[in-house]
Amino acid sequence: MNKIPSDAIHWDSGDWIDWHRNALHPTTPPCAAPSEDPRARLHTLHMRMLQSARAYFELTGEHLPIYEGIAKIHASLELDLPSKINSEDDTANNVLVVTLPPNRPSDIVTIDLSEPFGSLIVVRITQSFTAECRIMARTALPDRRDGKYDIHWRDLPSYN
Repeated sequence: MNKIPSDAIHWDSGDWIDWHRNALHPTTPPCAAPSEDPRARLHTLHMRMLQSARAYFELTGEHLPIYEGIAKIHASLELDLPSKINSEDDTANNVLVVTLPPNRPSDIVTIDLSEPFGSLIVVRITQSFTAECRIMARTALPDRRDGKYDIHWRDLPSYN
C-alpha cells in the first residue's frame, strides 16, 4: 500500500488522495460569476467591500477607511446613477454623497452649503455593515449659499 504523504489533510481512499493531488484545477473559481455587465461587477464589489470591512472590524476591532467608497458605490447602485459621482470632471450629476460610517457617534450630517450640488445623498452604513441611503433635493435645504447646516438621518426623506 502507498504511504500517505505527511501533508495530506484528508483521510480517504488512496485513489481519492492521488486524484486530489493530480487533478487540474479550473481556470476560473467555481463560485465566481464572471460578468461583462458593469453593474453586476459593481454590485459584487460593493458586497465584497462590506464583507471586508466587517471581517476586518471583527478581527481587529478597528475600521477600514473604505466607507466613502462603499457609500459612492451604494448610491450608484441604489439610485441608478453613473458610477463616477463626486468627481471633479463630472458636473452633470450635480450630486453630493455624504457617508455616515458605523463608527460615527451620531446620525447627524453636516452639509457645507457653499458647495454646488443639486441633490444630497446620505448613505448610512449600519453597525451590522449594511448600507441604506436617503436623498434630498438642494431646494429642500435652506436658501443660503454659505455656512454649515446640520441634518439628522431621521429628517431625511426615505427613498423608495
